[in-house]
Amino acid sequence: MKANRLLPVLAILLVLLLTGCAKRVDGGDYQFKNGKLSQEFHLKVIKGGAFDYAMADLNGFFKDVGIVTDYQGPLKGGTLVQAVVKGDVDVMHSGHVINVAMARQAGMKIKIVMEGMVDHPDGDKGHMYWLVQDNSKINTAQDLIGKKIAVANRGSCADLLTYEYLRQNGIAKDQVELVTMPDAQQEQALRQGLIDVAVVHSTFSIGAQQRPGLKVLVSSYQIGVAAGDGEAGGLAVRAFSEDFIKRYPGVVKAYISGNYRGQQWGNKNFADAKQLWAKFNDAPLSGGNWHSTDKWVDERKIQFWIDMMERNGFANPGEIKAQDLYTNEVNPFFTGELKE
Repeated sequence: MKANRLLPVLAILLVLLLTGCAKRVDGGDYQFKNGKLSQEFHLKVIKGGAFDYAMADLNGFFKDVGIVTDYQGPLKGGTLVQAVVKGDVDVMHSGHVINVAMARQAGMKIKIVMEGMVDHPDGDKGHMYWLVQDNSKINTAQDLIGKKIAVANRGSCADLLTYEYLRQNGIAKDQVELVTMPDAQQEQALRQGLIDVAVVHSTFSIGAQQRPGLKVLVSSYQIGVAAGDGEAGGLAVRAFSEDFIKRYPGVVKAYISGNYRGQQWGNKNFADAKQLWAKFNDAPLSGGNWHSTDKWVDERKIQFWIDMMERNGFANPGEIKAQDLYTNEVNPFFTGELKE
């Protein structure tokens, strides 16, 4: 009888013990000192989609600062921004200013803490490419009138930069048809004539370009140059929820430190980085990302994207403030805690 009464008590104690071990302790116990965390932090991250994160993790730069990566499965509905705000994952390690801006417009509390990829004129380092069939009559922007253009998502970088390209060439939005289609499906759809233009990121476009039958109409770098900044045209950003930043400022500092090292290693060892990236994703060798050398967020680049959003009807003039989208206050380079 006594043993039977003890069983529920023991079960409760076991649950408390296990959850106590698994639960993260609030920020004070993860202090960033002398370039690393006071204790290891397990960061929840979606695998894939972040060239710089992989470089930092595979080369041990995150381990050096006390971060252990807990790779999660694929997103279960919604976007990466939504998953970060909900706490399903910890960091938005893939995405652009437009993703953060639109999320904040919808009431989601998320902030950019560092820059990621930037665009590049080299074919294997660029952000996105607008592909058409070799034998098509599409050779200039004017030839897009009446054509069907595929983008991965609406309200995305592909969506915005496509509209910016049309605007630069005096073409109205309603003079083309935009359809949504995942990058991975666009090459086949283009070759079959189901779409006239594929707008794909370098992971998919480089292989497509190497196979006969397709040509590049324009690149995101070229669109960025026409908009005033070629590099900024491909700017990716890294972000955390405001709640995470408040609770774990030391972890954010450690992440920035480790990820920046991964970015710069990737730039300096680009050929090796591409090999690592392909192996990491169990995919054929393709392109990679070129990263910013900025140690903290450059507001000018954030404003570049806001200006594009305003010009193309994604936001009203003055509706989005650059200062609301990012913070440098938890950047150890910006605060002077780290010099290199």
